[in-house]
Amino acid sequence: MATTSERESEIFCLPVLQQRHVGLSCVWGLGKQLHVYQTQTPPRIVAEKKHITDIPKVDNQEIFDVQWNAEMHDVSRKLVNETHNIFVMLQGQVKSLSDTTLYKQLRKASKQYRAVLKACSLELMQIADLCEDEAHKLKYEQYIQEFEMVQLIWSLCEIIFIDIHPGGLILTPLLDWLRWHFQEGKQKAMEVSQAEQPCSHAHYWESIYRLLLQGSVDNVRKLLALHIHSSSDPFTSVDELLSKMPQWTYQRAQSVAEYEMKWRHWREECIRRYEAGEFAAYTQLETIVQILCGDDAVFREMKDHCETWYHLLVSKLFYQNPTVRLTDLTFDIKPCQAVYSLPSENFPELDNILQAALEFDIHQVIKESCSFLSSRSWWFVSHLADVLHHCGQLDPQKLPFGSNLREYLLLEYATALMSHKSLWQVGVDYLDFCPVFGRAYLESYIEHIPLDSEGKAHKILHLCQERDFTAQAQSICKVMGMRCLQQERLGSALSWFLKSKDAIVIKQVTDRFLTEYCEQGKFSHLDLIDHLGPSMLITNSLTFLGKYREFHSLYNSGDISAASSLLLSLISSRLAPKTFWMTMLMDVLPLLELSQVVLDVQKTYEVMYCLEELQRDSTDNYKNLADSELDKLQCLRKALAKNLSRAIIEEGSVKLVS
Repeated sequence: MATTSERESEIFCLPVLQQRHVGLSCVWGLGKQLHVYQTQTPPRIVAEKKHITDIPKVDNQEIFDVQWNAEMHDVSRKLVNETHNIFVMLQGQVKSLSDTTLYKQLRKASKQYRAVLKACSLELMQIADLCEDEAHKLKYEQYIQEFEMVQLIWSLCEIIFIDIHPGGLILTPLLDWLRWHFQEGKQKAMEVSQAEQPCSHAHYWESIYRLLLQGSVDNVRKLLALHIHSSSDPFTSVDELLSKMPQWTYQRAQSVAEYEMKWRHWREECIRRYEAGEFAAYTQLETIVQILCGDDAVFREMKDHCETWYHLLVSKLFYQNPTVRLTDLTFDIKPCQAVYSLPSENFPELDNILQAALEFDIHQVIKESCSFLSSRSWWFVSHLADVLHHCGQLDPQKLPFGSNLREYLLLEYATALMSHKSLWQVGVDYLDFCPVFGRAYLESYIEHIPLDSEGKAHKILHLCQERDFTAQAQSICKVMGMRCLQQERLGSALSWFLKSKDAIVIKQVTDRFLTEYCEQGKFSHLDLIDHLGPSMLITNSLTFLGKYREFHSLYNSGDISAASSLLLSLISSRLAPKTFWMTMLMDVLPLLELSQVVLDVQKTYEVMYCLEELQRDSTDNYKNLADSELDKLQCLRKALAKNLSRAIIEEGSVKLVS
């Protein structure tokens, strides 16, 4: 059973279930959270927000805590916390760096995000390997699969939209992308090379094909050299072709035209040797040379070694059109997809996302990712959109509701974080960088964060003070003060109410302190009362409390003159509640019994006036006094009369002397 926040201020009455006499209503919790409860009358459809007083009374009813997309696994927490630092640092750099330096930092930030993703994925793999329960292991494997898909999408978007290479030449980074995410060929090659007779290994030729399709020419040559017939003419010829294959570099010394000319000559040589039948003795070598020649038929045969249409796309372009531009990729997508005849049965949505990226449609990438991935999709799309926004790749126009796409995604991600019991502090920083709605969202969320402990309350209060959320700060202080007051923790209650500057409640707490003093004869929390400082000016009652404590300090230190003057000023000011007058009058009695005259005539009369006013009081303050207190008052009257005569004589004597 969950309960709503003490500071819940607004609700939506939603018609979840409607019967003849019973319905369900709900109260918004924190972020993606609803508190659902039963009502005795059918709920009405309310199109606008209602005040909390409109909630029907719910007696002895369970309140159900309903949340969605709130899953935060331990590894996801690591992802959230580490990427949060990257995000905040990047926002600061955006404001201070020049365009040239900024693009460098954006590329660096993108790589840092991917590095954190990879680290989380590896950690999940370690956890899955150690997991003995099959159900939990399957769950971890699903997490791993999702992390790998996010890495696949992000790294492709980085190549196309962020780390753009000169002239729009895209193939070299795409080959690196393949090698990074499709490592089965590399793994099989390691197994083959470690075998006693590599060429007899079941995966010998498969590993060669896979490496060749990823452009790993040097590794292919190493494997071919392990063949027992590697010194024969066909193998030597293939090795020569592979060694002669032109490699593109981004050096100014080599223009695109120069590279294309070298590549055409090399390819013509491959075709000429193949047609001459130099490799007819070995079918596998013929297949290798067909790949080098860019033969369409052989790529259809190699589709199982490529696994996916986008792997096949990059492999074909490497051997058919190595200088392809980014803008021309879209023309080669459909033929490669047709080779597989059907879309991917496992993840067709992933295919759609990658196709949208290759077609330079970043908005479709974000849209498909939001619907395909789980709760971590908001992490992915929000951080990716932030980098793309600063790169100028997102449309800066506002969406219909008044914000741009970047801010919308950050708001959604922050909402998921604010729903979490401990990650809400991270969500605050994301809302700080949403210029349109971030402040309003944060104000609303702060009102819904449960104040589970004083430490958490202090954190939220500090957050409000940093952002000038005055109303929210006062609300927190009042809630915590009332909670302490209910627990009879007067010192903590006063401390919280002082921060809220609520004069009415402060007066109530001060009266409790005075009542406690009347009952026990001493103050608790002296450290707080002694250090009120300027805060004692908030209310008259607090001023009296501070000054009355100062009177005791002066009296105990032996400064009788200052103590008596302060006590008389407190009596004459009438700041104290009348219930406390009796206590102050009793404080005067020890001063009257001193050998020297402390109260002059005027001060003695002032005490007498106060005593008479208390006696004439129509309330029960005087009537309900105990016999012992009446005896004390009688003693006080006698002492005042005696002190008055002494004061008159002393003051008269002074005049005579003068």
